[in-house]
Amino acid sequence: MPIFRKRTKRSAANSPPAERHPEHDFRVVDHQILIDFAVPLASDGADEVLADLLKHHAIEIIKDRKQRGQPLEGIPVARISALRRGEPHEVAVIKLDRSIERIDIEIPDLVPKPEAAGYDPLAQLEKTLESRATPSPDGRTDDLAPLAEELRLTAGVAAGLRSLGVDPEQMTATDLALGLLQLSGYRVTERSDGYQAVGHGSTLLVVTVDHEPGDHPELTERAVNSFLVALAGARTDRALLITDKYGPYMIYQKERANPKAVFVTRERLQGFVDAVAVDR
Repeated sequence: MPIFRKRTKRSAANSPPAERHPEHDFRVVDHQILIDFAVPLASDGADEVLADLLKHHAIEIIKDRKQRGQPLEGIPVARISALRRGEPHEVAVIKLDRSIERIDIEIPDLVPKPEAAGYDPLAQLEKTLESRATPSPDGRTDDLAPLAEELRLTAGVAAGLRSLGVDPEQMTATDLALGLLQLSGYRVTERSDGYQAVGHGSTLLVVTVDHEPGDHPELTERAVNSFLVALAGARTDRALLITDKYGPYMIYQKERANPKAVFVTRERLQGFVDAVAVDR
């Protein structure tokens, strides 16, 4: 499950004073700084986007420790690692042959323009879903493929999810949902009936339903009704039910009857990703 944290800013100049970093271990060994991030790598290691993201975090972590008085002057190199198949794997080596304050690793936006005036990823989501025809039951099977086999993620989104502790190759619908909301600028907290996401001028109820092996592949009527009951008492602006199960036809009737309710079922998950991740 993703770590609840704010999205990463582009560079040190634009970063808030309390920038959140991926979970990590920091130590100095043999006159080297070693920073081990609890970030899952793909089987072939880190791509350029993820490597730059981790180097950016590493530099900011070192700067922060120096500002707090840790003696790090004269250390010539920082070695950065993350987890590949659960074991530390070196991702990058940063030479510290100039003042650390002058080193700045710029990274591209992991998702496009979430700080832009008027940006509302949920509005984009609704437009994306409206553009898709009602899915056909043809081709549905009880054996659902892993999400990684069916979803297209940009390099930035994949790197952002990994920085939250989510492995896109093994993620659940809950991992994907909470990770994307955090990357798009929402502050996510847990509540008794699901999750609450606050950002972009609105408060959302988020309910997730993960498909488990042996489960029926379609969202049940009970799950739909339970979500609507939660929405009725939630006092939020909108509500999302996000699942990797297929959607029954009734969800379209429920959405028409209650405009606050949005069902992001298996047929709509790519639209959810695209609403957050595709530049417009």
